[in-house]
Amino acid sequence: MKKEQIRKSLLATALSACLILAGCGAPGTATREKEDAIRFLSSDSPYGSGNESGYYYFTSDENGNSLLRFVDYATLQDVVLCGQPNCAHRDENCPAWFAWNGVGANVLASGDSLYILFPGAPWSDWVFDTYGEKALPRIIKCGPDGADRQELVRFGAAEAISSMAAVDGKNLYTVVTDYGAADKAVVKIVTVDLATGAVSADESVQRDELRIVGAWGRELILQSGTGRNYYAAYNVDTKALRDLDMTSASAAVVSEGALYCLDETTGAIRSVSLKDGSATELQTDLLAGESIPWLMLANVTEQGYVVQAATEEGYCNLLVDFEGKTTRQTLQADSTEVRDNMRMLEIFARQSQNYLVSPSRTYNTVRTPASNGATYGEDIVEYAFALISAEDFWNSTPNYRAVTRVG
Repeated sequence: MKKEQIRKSLLATALSACLILAGCGAPGTATREKEDAIRFLSSDSPYGSGNESGYYYFTSDENGNSLLRFVDYATLQDVVLCGQPNCAHRDENCPAWFAWNGVGANVLASGDSLYILFPGAPWSDWVFDTYGEKALPRIIKCGPDGADRQELVRFGAAEAISSMAAVDGKNLYTVVTDYGAADKAVVKIVTVDLATGAVSADESVQRDELRIVGAWGRELILQSGTGRNYYAAYNVDTKALRDLDMTSASAAVVSEGALYCLDETTGAIRSVSLKDGSATELQTDLLAGESIPWLMLANVTEQGYVVQAATEEGYCNLLVDFEGKTTRQTLQADSTEVRDNMRMLEIFARQSQNYLVSPSRTYNTVRTPASNGATYGEDIVEYAFALISAEDFWNSTPNYRAVTRVG
């Protein structure tokens, strides 16, 4: 599972969104603020990333190479993101095909572009000996149809892209960790010009496990820490950093101008305003009458707070509404793997009032190249996707609209 572990290590643990401000003022002010607002390119799940049109994700072939696929909400089809007729999708002539280079790839979707992140592998001499420059950390930009692929930026062999990214109308922002120094790794908040690929780096924020988890206005919302998570807002223009009054054992969620976390001891949901730092707390019945050994706030939706939990009956989704009342979702996914115990119906992405889910999944083993001519086996999951309304999801009513897999 090495490749999947590398991929998941970069993923944010919750679906996050930024609040786009529309202030008052002279004509055109609101438009400029909207263009300048930073959007966090969240990985909606550890598998892929979506926008209003659909959901993008990678699958792997028998040799570990990656193939970019697209779940089209309009047609309810899951297709290879390739418009070339009679394409076999087996080499670099296919715009959806990416060669295995020792590390996995992540796809991040915005409204008008896709960004493919290869994190790099500074910890593995074998990867660079085998794949050379192809193993370097880099970001590729392409159109939403996979066309017009271009390498936006490339980093050094001692560096790794250690966070998901955010964008505005001019730049992309991410975190790069440089392991080249003998004593301690250096953390850099990196700005990449989307037009030229020019890079600038700020090393003023040296915190452990620093990563971007959201955005608000002109600020990146940063998470850091091991064991306990700490949060701060970083202004990309002034480089100013302000700590937020939020500390949590599990990851917090950024949504609609606030930072939210779950108190696993009391079941309360705490929020901190990103504008003025004011804090509120919602008491819930989440833990009433039941011992739940593991809880995680996964998302904030129009219906309420989505919580993932491990109970005595297994893993499940819980919805805490804005009054603090909890509903348990009981639908589960079918699986071909008998050891697959986490059968709760995962929300991969949201589309209006619908959720993209996978009512069933299949496991296959691929052989990925390793050192000394060896290969290692990796279990790859193939999801059968479907859309379901949020209402049906939380009522545990299986009114699925199946997505047809093509190719």
